[in-house]
Amino acid sequence: MRNIYLIIAKQIVEEAGRIIREARETNTFTFEFKSDHSPISNLDQQVQDYMTKRLKDSFNIQVMGEENCDEVDESKPYWAIDPIDGTWAFITHENTSAINLSLIDNGEVILGIVYNPFTQEFFQTEKGAMSYIGMLTLPLRPNPTVAVVNFKPEREHPIVRSLNQLFKENKIKKLTSIGGSITYSMCMVAKGAFSNYIAYFESHANAWDLSAACIILKNSGGFVTDLDGTDIDPISHKGYIVASANGEARDDFLAMMNPLLNGE
Repeated sequence: MRNIYLIIAKQIVEEAGRIIREARETNTFTFEFKSDHSPISNLDQQVQDYMTKRLKDSFNIQVMGEENCDEVDESKPYWAIDPIDGTWAFITHENTSAINLSLIDNGEVILGIVYNPFTQEFFQTEKGAMSYIGMLTLPLRPNPTVAVVNFKPEREHPIVRSLNQLFKENKIKKLTSIGGSITYSMCMVAKGAFSNYIAYFESHANAWDLSAACIILKNSGGFVTDLDGTDIDPISHKGYIVASANGEARDDFLAMMNPLLNGE
């Protein structure tokens, strides 16, 4: 893991995390709501601006991000930033937000970082390498075979009814929704905390949403698929995502979920 891109990117992300952590510890941040009623804090733009400048100063590579960032030529390499994934969790003082950073070249994710600045869990990987949390190889707990499922809460979506039914039938041993960052939840699957994580994207996800966590989970032996078991596009995906710790966890979970979601 001596890729100079990864070494410098790690330093930038850790400093961005310090900015976020200190702002919340001192309660010196503000927030408002976007047109889609999702929250945005002043830290989102501040942290993205900081990371963008540092990345551009360090590398001759384009940068795109969630908050008012420049357009990029996707035929050339670019960095993708989500400065605070899980802003609701950030402003409500939960510890499930994360910074996402990935490097994408020719439509392929070649480096991924997901950092929770509050728990200081640093997930990282690069193309063709293992995934790590800090200096430890993922997963920490190999091959979870008991169905422990985390899900993104949806108010009236059939995903919730289906999961609750499986839990009542004791087919899922533990069912939880930790909320906050989707990528942090995916990395918890890579870590071995959950066998599966399921979420639904009503509109298309962007490069900064899933790409970092997808390569981290893949390089830990996991999968990120749709309900058919097909690998998703980590740069642009709409609909269900199922993050699974391994092939067995994926197959078992999809076999349980699909009949319920298809109304069988």
